[in-house]
Amino acid sequence: MHSSFIICSLAFILSACSQPLEKKLIGEWIACSNDICTIMALNADQTFSDRFDEKDSGTDICSGTWRVDRDYLVLHLTHGDKVLQDVVGKDVRFLISQFQHDRFVATPTQDSQNPVTWQRRH
Repeated sequence: MHSSFIICSLAFILSACSQPLEKKLIGEWIACSNDICTIMALNADQTFSDRFDEKDSGTDICSGTWRVDRDYLVLHLTHGDKVLQDVVGKDVRFLISQFQHDRFVATPTQDSQNPVTWQRRH
């Protein structure tokens, strides 16, 4: 009797822990460099937006759709500011590592020497 309860409890706990990475990434994330912070919103409808964390900046740096491909976060840009025009219509891939509930490291595949740590905003 007790052993079946323990097995059921463990199965429930393990299933909660094995939630797909895609579901875990949904939410607002913030990453800061020396002089500015960027907020990335990964929405449940598979859209995303990036913006600077400045009070007077309400416009997006870029936006589009997102998906998870194994351990990679793939952003497909459908809109970008002047600096990002060359990647609009293309996929940008980030290797996700060290994922925890409140943070993860994203390493751009085109610049593997500069990983970025994102922290959950809310």
